[in-house]
Amino acid sequence: MPLSTQSQTDDAQYILVASLDNARNISNILKAITFKDHAIFSATPNGLKVTVEDSKCLQANAFIQADIFQEFTIKEDSVGFQVNLTMSLLKSSTKALALSCKVSVRTDSRGFLSLQYLVRNNDGQICFVEYYCCPDEEVGDD
Repeated sequence: MPLSTQSQTDDAQYILVASLDNARNISNILKAITFKDHAIFSATPNGLKVTVEDSKCLQANAFIQADIFQEFTIKEDSVGFQVNLTMSLLKSSTKALALSCKVSVRTDSRGFLSLQYLVRNNDGQICFVEYYCCPDEEVGDD
């Protein structure tokens, strides 16, 4: 079940939706392989693969099987997107990831990434934290 308070029809715009109850495992996996600033995410019906590479001589891969997610919906054979991990927006989102009870990751065909975290505060109240990351602008040959 997606975390979003938006209607289910809004999910139609996304080509990948992945929701997870225990975000700490994903957080630890991503921290373990983030030795470089740039990561490539590839999703297939089997799961999500994250690749970090340094100068084409060192590579780290993490594969998270689709069964680990409570929801894993992919509308294409494969979906890929790249993330610059030093972006202040994405880097600050790891703090919310570490505190979250559930996490939802979505991307659309344009490469926009949506991260949504469900966080319980000390009083037991539920809060949502959302991050939206747009892809780097590609400069065409003019």
